[in-house]
Amino acid sequence: MFTPSDRKATLDRVLELLEADPRLEAAVITGSLGADQADRWSDMDLVAVVADEADCERVTADWVERIYEVLPVAHHYETAFGTTLVRGFLLTNALLVDLAFTPSGDFSVWAPVRVAFDRTGVATAAVEHPESWSATPDWRGEAGFAFHDVLHAWSAANRDRPWESLHFLQRVRTRTFALASERHGYDADEFRFVDELPADERDPLLASLTGDLERATLLRGLDVATLAFLAELRRGDAALAERLSEPLTTLLTSSPRGR
Repeated sequence: MFTPSDRKATLDRVLELLEADPRLEAAVITGSLGADQADRWSDMDLVAVVADEADCERVTADWVERIYEVLPVAHHYETAFGTTLVRGFLLTNALLVDLAFTPSGDFSVWAPVRVAFDRTGVATAAVEHPESWSATPDWRGEAGFAFHDVLHAWSAANRDRPWESLHFLQRVRTRTFALASERHGYDADEFRFVDELPADERDPLLASLTGDLERATLLRGLDVATLAFLAELRRGDAALAERLSEPLTTLLTSSPRGR
């Protein structure tokens, strides 16, 4: 298992290599390290700013090869957010190294970061003038998807498909926590702030956790999760919660609990 000193050594090495690449204008440290909130278990997140005249996809591909050459990589994943290309490398010591590559013209900042190097000033300017961001709960959108999830959890339980039912039950719980997080002004991504939610809003969902996959257990858990979702929805859109309450309650009480 990596130590903080291992993480620092890896960070220093990667930053040294990034700065030596003339196609990169800047690099910033993001995530908990960039916000000076890292702890013993924090991973490593970096964004490299690619010069507009360079091919971002080519640069990213070159860096995948380079990281495999210089670090003990067990595996990596690839994803994208708009024009930002992300490559996450899992090292053999369990350290996750997330590298993102963003064209210079598209680089922006909305959360705390730390500039590692900056040849052109683009990263420094973005840090000095961050884009505004605020959590905005999508009450209507999440309510629509939650109804879908409740229906599928209920029908799967009644069809003797317990793992499918459990999947949709978990989705109801997830949507509840996401709305609560955003209502409190937190980023709901990856549930980083769920443990900061008030206990009286979070802990009622404990009763939705299932210790087995029996039909009656799943349906009891679904009852709890659905009521918790409706309680959260009332905090943002009481009229919509009231309209959904009747059909959801009808659904959950429409079959006998024993067979």
